[in-house]
Amino acid sequence: MSDLVTYYGQTNRIDKLVEKYGAYLEKLDRETKLLLRITLSTYVFMQEEQNPTDYLVTTALENALYELVIADSLPQDLFDVCNQLERLTINEAETLLEALQHQIRWGNAQAVVNH
Repeated sequence: MSDLVTYYGQTNRIDKLVEKYGAYLEKLDRETKLLLRITLSTYVFMQEEQNPTDYLVTTALENALYELVIADSLPQDLFDVCNQLERLTINEAETLLEALQHQIRWGNAQAVVNH
């Protein structure tokens, strides 16, 4: 298993993701990680509202971001990640959300802030 700053819940599906994008998803930029966090949060929420077998990560991407961002301006990596994560379990989504939160706040996707 690769180290994704996950504390529990890392699975083969997540391992495949880190094989493609790096142990800390370092091949994804900050913007993509922020957009993925929105998408996964929508996915987890809607899993409780929809039939889980009918609601996909790519559907969450459409529902969460097409209203906020012009679809043509979304990073291709975001579409690729969402396609790779189809049929994600809630536990896997929560694991990725934890990792993304850590990377965005403290890690390799941290914003540079001038004081």
